Amino acid sequence: MAYREVIEILVNLLNNGLILLGLVFLYSATNYDPQTDTVRKKVVAGIVIGVSSIFIMANPWRFSEGLFFDTRSILFGVSGFFFGGIPTLIAMAFGISYRVYMGGIGVYAGVLTIISTSALGYLWKRYRKPKLFKNTYMEFYTVGVILHIATLLGFLLLPNGFGIILSLMIPYLGLFPFLVMIIGVVILNQQSRLHMNRDFRIQTKLLQASMDSTRHMEIYAVDQSFNYLTFNQFHQKSMKTYYDEDIKQGDNFIDLIENDAMKHRLLKNIHKALEGISHIDVVRAEVENEKFLEEHYAPIIEDNQIIGATVFSYEITDRKKYEASILYLSYNDSLTGLYNRRFYSERLEELKDAKFNPVSIVLCDINGLKVMNDAFGHLAGDELLIEVSNLLKQVFSDKGSVCRIGGDEFVVLLPNTPLHSAQYYVEKMKRILEKKFLHGMSISVSFGVSCRDTEDNLEEVIRVVEEQMYKNKLFEVTSHRSESIKTILNTLHEKNPREERHSKRVSEICINIGRKLGMKSEDLQLLKAISNLHDIGKIAIDEAILNKPGKLTDAEWEIIKRHPEIGYRIISTSPEYAEIAYDILSHHEKWDGTGYPRNISGENIPIRARIITIADAYDAMISERPYRKPLTHEEAISEIKKYTGTQFDPRLVEVFLSLYEKA
Repeated sequence: MAYREVIEILVNLLNNGLILLGLVFLYSATNYDPQTDTVRKKVVAGIVIGVSSIFIMANPWRFSEGLFFDTRSILFGVSGFFFGGIPTLIAMAFGISYRVYMGGIGVYAGVLTIISTSALGYLWKRYRKPKLFKNTYMEFYTVGVILHIATLLGFLLLPNGFGIILSLMIPYLGLFPFLVMIIGVVILNQQSRLHMNRDFRIQTKLLQASMDSTRHMEIYAVDQSFNYLTFNQFHQKSMKTYYDEDIKQGDNFIDLIENDAMKHRLLKNIHKALEGISHIDVVRAEVENEKFLEEHYAPIIEDNQIIGATVFSYEITDRKKYEASILYLSYNDSLTGLYNRRFYSERLEELKDAKFNPVSIVLCDINGLKVMNDAFGHLAGDELLIEVSNLLKQVFSDKGSVCRIGGDEFVVLLPNTPLHSAQYYVEKMKRILEKKFLHGMSISVSFGVSCRDTEDNLEEVIRVVEEQMYKNKLFEVTSHRSESIKTILNTLHEKNPREERHSKRVSEICINIGRKLGMKSEDLQLLKAISNLHDIGKIAIDEAILNKPGKLTDAEWEIIKRHPEIGYRIISTSPEYAEIAYDILSHHEKWDGTGYPRNISGENIPIRARIITIADAYDAMISERPYRKPLTHEEAISEIKKYTGTQFDPRLVEVFLSLYEKA
């Protein structure tokens, strides 16, 4: 082969290579992605590849007349691998048409080259196994070898095909696989870049959408100079609301903060993140005292270098309030607001330290809480507890801890308080209580007070103070209960004067019956007391029911029927009246057992209660009531006789009739 011919072949090969490289650079500039682009773009890509194949085939090196060679095998193999079916089929149409147009003895081999290399490139991509190769260079070199073995085999269709294969083996198996390798790696890297950019754009959009989706969290990132890298809409709106600033990327975040305390806090926390320390800070907002924030700080790391910090800040005011309420309920009594037994126990442990000496302890117990509950209901009892609690707080709160440790028991822990000071506060409390009344009843509290001056055991001090309090209670509670019962009775008579007149008349009848029976004077006194107190339980009945002008409903009647039990509970609290408590409970029982509340009968009913039953019924019948007119004496006597042996004790009825039938 002449020197000129060699130069011509090399120039044509160089032209073919430049066309291929130009196509690669064109691909890089277009950012074409066969996986995501539309059919229209795929058609355009096919046309571009097809036109490029024409340029390649228009600059071949000629082997003989009608027989020429080029790098189309590389172009169509790469096209099948990277661009897929549609672009490659369109390019094949261009290439095959041009090769047929050129004609010559090599037309069949040329067309076969286009078809075989396109098919091999496409099939390799579809069934590729990258794990079989050490790297992509080896894979594409292997692809190049296979493409050009197929191309050389196609030359067997040519006259003297074997000789032509031997002549072209060096460029086709020595040079062309390297071109496939270079072009393949370049295009693969470009596609990887495209996919990375696409994924980055998608992730960026998702991240920004996620950041903007929250309406309760400020999210922003700053660089090492505190300039914004990014932020969400909620932070943007917050900065507009508080600082009237329309922030943008690159603005200095710290320069926008006006409050010095807030600026100092943010600088400290962001600096900490820029030092590589992720941390959380829970703060009370400097500009809004009732607002709490939880802020998460973390460094932004790129190539092992810290380039900035992210901040996630959200309001936790509701959570802090909930936590505070849980903590409050853990250590405070829900009714009175005082500290509870748990707090008392923990505080007592703390006060064992000698630095708190002298430690004074005051124990308090309310007298008459049960009477208040029975007489006026548990709401009234709660009122009493709250009133005493408020007074204890008023006297002791700034000196120590006031705790409710039981239903009606309170304790005051007074660290660094000598005994004489504690006694002074107790006397002050007593003077205040002397002037306090609730529902007409005086408020009575029994106290015990003791002190630890040295290293004495605190439990021993508590034992002493308990003994003292219970000793005082023995003297105070009896008189207070008796006084409370008188107060309750007076309150009932004030609410319903008719009850007072009724009780006096019933008392007179009962005493007359008792005298007729030959009762002793002390029994007559008890009978008089029962007569006065038998309806004391009505203090807990609604006045509207007691004075209702019409017939009572079943529900109202059930309420009325509770008054003997209420009266019993009130009376039984006082030793002075304890003996007549069962008489009060039984004064609506009937001789035949159909009464209430216990359905007892005959002589199982206390005799004083049986006497009260007759006297109470007679006076009720001859008295005017809101719901009916009074009966005459004769009508009432007739009713008494009618129910003798069922409601009334027959023997006692005889005594009653002997006294009142002819009245």
